[in-house]
Amino acid sequence: MTVNFLTKQDAVAALSKMINFHDDLTEVMSRHSFDILDNLGRRNILLSQAQEKYFAESLAEKYKVRSDGRTGEPDIVIESLGKELECKLTSPQKHGAIAFQTDYETLLKKGSLDYLYVVADKGFRKFAVIHYKNLTVDDFRPLSTGARGKTQLMKHKAKCKANILIGNMKSINDAELKKLKKKLELATTDKKKEKVLKSIEYWNKTPEKFKIELEGIDEATISR
Repeated sequence: MTVNFLTKQDAVAALSKMINFHDDLTEVMSRHSFDILDNLGRRNILLSQAQEKYFAESLAEKYKVRSDGRTGEPDIVIESLGKELECKLTSPQKHGAIAFQTDYETLLKKGSLDYLYVVADKGFRKFAVIHYKNLTVDDFRPLSTGARGKTQLMKHKAKCKANILIGNMKSINDAELKKLKKKLELATTDKKKEKVLKSIEYWNKTPEKFKIELEGIDEATISR
């Protein structure tokens, strides 16, 4: 039996501290003529240690936790549960796609791991926080040449392992099928019906795709 050891309240508390750190870092960099928002990938690297530290602090209120930040060590260890938690911070790409990555060899060696994916918008004000439990290499795409050891999560395969703490994951397939059902009802010719039915067949067969919706922590405290 898996344990939902992370709660929405834990995430809100940790994100609040991360936002403060982000704002302080933005101010310091601005004084030296740097814009932290010019490169979100680099920004997220700078914030990744804060993610580990502040989520560990939230968990430490309930469990015995270790998080020392050393290279090669787990991001967070919940010692009283015998769990390791890998922390990942990412942002939507320019075209809106959101990739959840991991190091393939590390996961292969561990067998299974829990992952905490935090998605942050450009302004670091809206987020999605998703805790995936017991992910294995089978939940990720096969390692490809030139990927530098990184592989992406197949969200449709890992759907049942996701505990969504902040934000939402909505099925694009379900949304498209709902629209197509209405189109089919309104179709006036066999040709139009055939076209809609082909689209329905496509969305029924294609692996489920998701739209990840972000929300502010003020919204999160009153939702769900």
